[in-house]
Amino acid sequence: MADVFQAVAQILKALQESSTAVWFTTVGIILLGVATIVANMAFGRKPEDTPGGMKGAFFTCLFVGIICAVTGPSVALYKELWNTQTELKKRDIQVMSTADIRRRLEDNTRVRFVIRLIGYNSTDPKGLPIEKVQKLGPSNQLYSFVADYEELKGRTVAEALTMIGNQKDFDRVTAIIFPLPRRKDNNDSGSFFYPANARGLLQVIRLVESQIGESERYIKSDTFNSDQLKNLKSVGRNTYPIRAPDKLYADYCPLVAKFFCSGSGIYRSRDLIGQLYDDWHPLGFSQKNPRQSPCSIPEQQFCAFSGWDKAYADFEGHFGARAFLIENLDVNAIVGRTMIDFTDLRNQRIPEIALPVPDPSVD
Repeated sequence: MADVFQAVAQILKALQESSTAVWFTTVGIILLGVATIVANMAFGRKPEDTPGGMKGAFFTCLFVGIICAVTGPSVALYKELWNTQTELKKRDIQVMSTADIRRRLEDNTRVRFVIRLIGYNSTDPKGLPIEKVQKLGPSNQLYSFVADYEELKGRTVAEALTMIGNQKDFDRVTAIIFPLPRRKDNNDSGSFFYPANARGLLQVIRLVESQIGESERYIKSDTFNSDQLKNLKSVGRNTYPIRAPDKLYADYCPLVAKFFCSGSGIYRSRDLIGQLYDDWHPLGFSQKNPRQSPCSIPEQQFCAFSGWDKAYADFEGHFGARAFLIENLDVNAIVGRTMIDFTDLRNQRIPEIALPVPDPSVD
């Protein structure tokens, strides 16, 4: 009942704010009043004794009165909706600039909310519409790629797909947006979310390969020296920014380049980690429309890094969004998740939604 009173109050408020609506409503009420008076005057008379003018006046006042009485609130509601749409347009979601995304990459800015975009074609029986999604990635994966939600919100879904390097032509997308969960424990080994740069990828490879036989591993017992092993065990957010010159990046990049170009099936761990496509770069970002396959680039050139200004210049127009690897979580177990089924990728946008406050313990 309270909802009814609230709706009536909103209509009355809208009427007060529109002179046109007030005019129509007032005229409608007056005409309906006149129709009531005429009806009372004709009450008790036989139809044949009622003057034609009185009949005409009654039906005219009744018909026009109803139209005006209905038109008044309709005009008010239309104006209210128009004003609401205009206000919403003024509140367009602010799209993060490429320069800001680059700065976040350089500083390894904290991620509070992540987004996973799963593209598929509606005609493909193997597609994953929202009701079929059970995990972030394919069930055989242990880690899957995600992006920073803040970097993609406000963009069209088609543009967001390009930002994360997806070059396939899909007509549907399932989006999963959620606050980054806290770590499993308080130890460094408890992290399950990694920047997908050279160092982060190696950390994930080590984690994945701890679950398979040594003979099947890409990383052998003598792959790293003691300093590198110590470095790879740390998952503090401030340990990931890459600065030039960076000796460890120079050591790590050739290793991930070889792993990247090994192809599926050579190393078992390759199939347990989210798909590595040509858009991935060992500095930790996805490329929009990559100019060439990384495996066709000489290793020294692929891993060259003399500073962020040079890197940005080299990828001008192709820089996408930051890339991350996260455990392949069970979607139904993710607290605070929002799932959206997009059907118009060129016009629908990644919305700004009210997400839960992120866990402050996540760093």
